Amino acid sequence: MILLVLDLSLSIFIKSTLTAAARDGVRFAVTGQLLPGDTYLNDSIAKVVQKSSMGFLSGSNACLVSVTYYDPSGKPTISPTAGSVVQVSVQGYQYTPMGALFKSGDPVPITTQASDILEACPLGGCPGAINPTPPSCP
Repeated sequence: MILLVLDLSLSIFIKSTLTAAARDGVRFAVTGQLLPGDTYLNDSIAKVVQKSSMGFLSGSNACLVSVTYYDPSGKPTISPTAGSVVQVSVQGYQYTPMGALFKSGDPVPITTQASDILEACPLGGCPGAINPTPPSCP
């Protein structure tokens, strides 16, 4: 029974941590700024989400972060502008329960997302959003 309570608590903690990390990524995205050393907005957003995830999105889990842009009419776009919607999501994080008392020991997928409307770009202009050759995942 203790393992069941711990599993439930930990899965809720992971979901809320990943949701907060996605929200941090969106808050960073709407400003249109880049982290030092980055050229593309998506790369900076992914790094912010990973940093805010308390280590849950390290290693191979870093590839679970995705960033999508939509124009004001709701169609996906690769060149977002002010008024476009940015959606940051963490898809398919696998949590393996500690004690499989009443269910199988298969991993439980955890998915979350957050979105907001992009602000006008800073005076220096809009950075490129989508990296044509995204960084490889570890």
